[in-house]
Amino acid sequence: MLLALCLHSAFADDSAPDDDAAPPVVFTVGSYGRVEAGTDLAGGAGDPVSVTAHPGRLLEDPYVELDLGWQLRTASGAAFRALVTPALSGDLFHYTGTFDASLAIRNVYAQADDFGVKGLGVWAGSRMYRGDDVYLLDFWPLDNLNTLGGGAHWRDQRLNVAAHVGFNRLSADDWQYQALEETTPGSVGASSITYLDRQRTIGSLKASYDVPAGAVHVRPKLYGELHSLPAGTRLVETDGVEGGVSEDLPAETGLLVGGELSAYGWSKDSYVNVYYRHATGIAAVGELTVPTAGFALDSSVNAAREDLGALAFNQELGHASIAAGAYLRSWADADANATDPDDGWEWVGSIRPAFYPTRFVAIQAEVSHEAAYPAGLDPRTNVQERPAVTRVSLMPGVQLGKGTFARPNIHVRYTLSLVNQDALDRLDPDDTRVAAGPVQHTFGIGAEWWIASQGYR
Repeated sequence: MLLALCLHSAFADDSAPDDDAAPPVVFTVGSYGRVEAGTDLAGGAGDPVSVTAHPGRLLEDPYVELDLGWQLRTASGAAFRALVTPALSGDLFHYTGTFDASLAIRNVYAQADDFGVKGLGVWAGSRMYRGDDVYLLDFWPLDNLNTLGGGAHWRDQRLNVAAHVGFNRLSADDWQYQALEETTPGSVGASSITYLDRQRTIGSLKASYDVPAGAVHVRPKLYGELHSLPAGTRLVETDGVEGGVSEDLPAETGLLVGGELSAYGWSKDSYVNVYYRHATGIAAVGELTVPTAGFALDSSVNAAREDLGALAFNQELGHASIAAGAYLRSWADADANATDPDDGWEWVGSIRPAFYPTRFVAIQAEVSHEAAYPAGLDPRTNVQERPAVTRVSLMPGVQLGKGTFARPNIHVRYTLSLVNQDALDRLDPDDTRVAAGPVQHTFGIGAEWWIASQGYR
């Protein structure tokens, strides 16, 4: 259908209003960011103890994105835009004294919409390509790809269909890419040769349909991904290409399928989203992850699997609000060992009620619990551990308006963490968090904002 619409757009009678005159270009600047400083009230920073993959956004390090966008719309209604989003993460110079930062380009792509056919759009470049998140846990349970490629979509008032194909070639551990230095014959110099070059191809397809039911809208969504990685050969002992020991890497495949059911619209920023996904092979590993363990006998991860269900909720009540987020995840690697500590399941639940006594004052509290259930024995204790952490936080602050998502927000935060012994046993005995014991306190001050953010909200 999308191909037919593109051909219709390309060869249709060009009787639209004159677009020869350069349309006005709108330059936009937006940002998402978070930063927090804190203490454990005993002279330390109070690094949190976590036992799950997505423990909650209150535990995360400083992070900032800067959206730089260019947008224009022609007289005929066609819209074009380009977006560049540099991002910084990690420790801050004013804290460590180290003039360094981790820099990434999260978006650099161009998009065209409504070019001859209303609702049709295409894009190409590198981008965060994702859907709805679980805000309190800061993760995207279903469609969440970091991709370099392109795609197309068709949207009207109810239907949204999108497809994309993208590639990556992760550089870690010589699993997809390996470059070696070889002496140039007849010269004292050396040159770099590409010994391993295998790109992962990822294709995705998603479709949603909005069903109005009075003041409430219900939106079912289906989503799928296909992953493919060709076979290759790498050197594991790189004493030159001729004298090295090589290892054959098998071809990998992966499949992810899932769905989301959403209800929203009864009040501003109020919604409930329920998610489920099932992933196999390299799709269960993740598109930016290089597996380092849990391989099958043929050195593949094709037998890996992951199942995840999640919930996101927010209700705005004028002078109050309540947000919640939770997920339950089970996983198994490809090594067929049923008592492997790398397999198991975990869950996280978080709830955040808030009260707004005035327009700019917010008093928020959050209670969360995270627990992991590894299938095998812990290698440190030789016991099947059940690590868990419960946190209770109080966060009074000021923000731009009432509501869970009113930003910027500036707050102070006190957190009480109850860490069970199994969670402490997972740490090195000399870790300062072990000495802090099962009851841990942190106090901090922080901020979060999104201002005209095109890449986040």
